[in-house]
Amino acid sequence: MNYEKFEKVRKEQYPMTEQFAYLDTSTSGMVSRRAKDAMVAYIEDRFQNAVTAAKLNELFAFGDALRETAAKMFNADAEEIFFGHGASEMINVFSAGVELQENANVIVTGLTFPSTPYTWVNRVGEENVRMVLPENYAIPFEKLTAQADENTAVISLCLVENTTGFMHDLKKISAFCQEKGIYLVLDITQCVGAMKIDVKETPVDCIVTSSFKWLGCEYGIGIGYLSKRVLDKVNPVYVGWVGNQNRMDHSKYVLNLAETAAKYESAIPNWVGLKGLEQGMQIYLELGIDDVHNYIVELMDYLYAEVAKVEDISIRGEFAPENRSSIAYIDLPAEWGMNDDILEANGIRAHMSGTAVRVALHYFNNKADVDRLVSFLKEYK
Repeated sequence: MNYEKFEKVRKEQYPMTEQFAYLDTSTSGMVSRRAKDAMVAYIEDRFQNAVTAAKLNELFAFGDALRETAAKMFNADAEEIFFGHGASEMINVFSAGVELQENANVIVTGLTFPSTPYTWVNRVGEENVRMVLPENYAIPFEKLTAQADENTAVISLCLVENTTGFMHDLKKISAFCQEKGIYLVLDITQCVGAMKIDVKETPVDCIVTSSFKWLGCEYGIGIGYLSKRVLDKVNPVYVGWVGNQNRMDHSKYVLNLAETAAKYESAIPNWVGLKGLEQGMQIYLELGIDDVHNYIVELMDYLYAEVAKVEDISIRGEFAPENRSSIAYIDLPAEWGMNDDILEANGIRAHMSGTAVRVALHYFNNKADVDRLVSFLKEYK
């Protein structure tokens, strides 16, 4: 692997790394210089020139072309991609619009981000949402699938659980859902742009993600994916002019929705966000999907090994390699009284969750960042 390209991106695109060991991407990712410049350039042009009708057409063409870039991240097709404000909003496209049999139940986990169970409680009722509780901060595949029966319609997960960093075995879950005829819905906000996802290798019916974490974009823009297998089974609950096949033809009030996932877009997107998102996706693709995944896995393995050398601290869950992600929690003694401010004062940007420090690794991190954190914890009493 070419490790120099990661150091080059770190140095050229992320100046905060000169000041901090930035390990807080799970809260919000750093914006690259390229993304910042693209967003600022758009705002400056908007300020100087406003937006003409011709310019608006150009912006829509830009957004439509960007579906190709987004699709490459998942090995999907452009017609399966749609944009929205974020994962919490976009999961409702599927949950509200999908056809479900009577008495359908949905499986979620007790580690997941709240938007996932909320959207399904709203759709099928609390009594039909089956929540699988964790064992040692993990959700064993067998325990998850044991909840399924003939009325199970959906398994809805955060592929990487933000509360522990546990990553589900997508290959096993995808195969199970295909065999049983169960829809698989994933929120990948905590791993998009970091961990490899290939929807042709491991089929998924719906994917949603916000872009302000590992994609290094702003709030208010997200990416959705609906497999061509289900496009005709998910009815757009909300529609608008931008989802029409010919969005600029207003001569007749004819609702003629696009035949692609673009039909789920009801309003003009966040152009500022899309300009930044373009750069975040491009940097990820330029570095290489497999290389980024493997680099982060290697760095996480290094973190596991270094933490194991220090008394009084430990990795929460200590997951098997196949369940490790770009997130880990390090348990600290409660009497330390550690908090975010202490970490930052010592050149470390990370988030304390109770008595555990959440560590999020990305391609701009390196072993020196891990060493800085572990050395600080080793000396702190």
